[in-house]
Amino acid sequence: MTALTQSPPIPRQCFAASNSCEGFKNYYGDIFTDTRVDRLYIIKGGPGTGKSHFMKVVARRARERGYIVTEYLCSSDPASLDGLLLSREGSPTVGFLDGTPPHAREPILPGARDEMINLGAFWDPRALMGQKETVTALGKGKSTAYANAYAALSAAGRMDAIADSLTDPCVNHDRLKALAARLLRDQPTGDSFTATPALRRAVSMAGKHTLHSFEAAARRMLILDESYGMGYRLTAALLAVSAVRGHEVLVSYHPVYPHKADGLFYPDTGLCVLVGDAAPTDTTPTRSLSLRRYTDPEALRAVRGELRRTLTLREQLTDTALCHLATAATYHFELERVYAAAMDFRAKEGYTEEFCGKLLGE
Repeated sequence: MTALTQSPPIPRQCFAASNSCEGFKNYYGDIFTDTRVDRLYIIKGGPGTGKSHFMKVVARRARERGYIVTEYLCSSDPASLDGLLLSREGSPTVGFLDGTPPHAREPILPGARDEMINLGAFWDPRALMGQKETVTALGKGKSTAYANAYAALSAAGRMDAIADSLTDPCVNHDRLKALAARLLRDQPTGDSFTATPALRRAVSMAGKHTLHSFEAAARRMLILDESYGMGYRLTAALLAVSAVRGHEVLVSYHPVYPHKADGLFYPDTGLCVLVGDAAPTDTTPTRSLSLRRYTDPEALRAVRGELRRTLTLREQLTDTALCHLATAATYHFELERVYAAAMDFRAKEGYTEEFCGKLLGE
């Protein structure tokens, strides 16, 4: 397998997991596959041991050597990296991922494809043994905060399902399917349908976070309104058309409601379809599409009061989850401080430089 330079460009920074109404939702199994990755490095180590920094150094050095780098940000801490893909024409595709919980990963093809990188080799175990009670208490506090956040997000998911059940009878689904077919009429057909996860939004320990790499890579943009869930219904219809026509598409799944797609990117043409938050560039042809004409106004008026109450509860529950995630952050960063204090970072950075030299042929 040889990586080829993409033209037009595709989003090179996204999330590969989310804090959702289904709990922690991990898409690594769909991204770091045998068909996409020739060599996979799985990084182990506690919080604060420099897993993200290791990948940032690898990413920088790889770009300097002409590699195309795709960064997968941590959905709980967007300032950190959870994964990388490195590709260059004529070279194997190389993947890196954080293999610690909640996205634990062990080698599937040890040596043949997968290699372990253990940054725990650079900590002082005696120092950490002396912090056993502190680490235990901080870990318990963090786990409790996440459990509370997921309980609130689960309840928000139930409210979202109620909202959809109220509005679904008000939608002209046949007209929406016909619209999806028209919007993709110029999209070239392919031999097989591929839908690769590439999330653009996250509900994190630092609040809601939106990436704009989809917009930066787009050649043409279509922005859909979130009202009454119509934008998500249209992205579902677009994916159904793409499945029949064998399109290649990058799919951004909603961070809280992962059965909904809030973004689609078609690499063949650079078509980008986004629901909700969007920041198109000044030079990208952009169309905003209202989908209210595909609904029954009288039917919507009949459920408007109940729908408003349901959506209010949904947003309140999401805000509650964000508060618990913020609490988790206090425990998480204190855990990082404890582990960092036990690390020999000079030796770890020396290993990083040596690793980069061997990987990139320097």
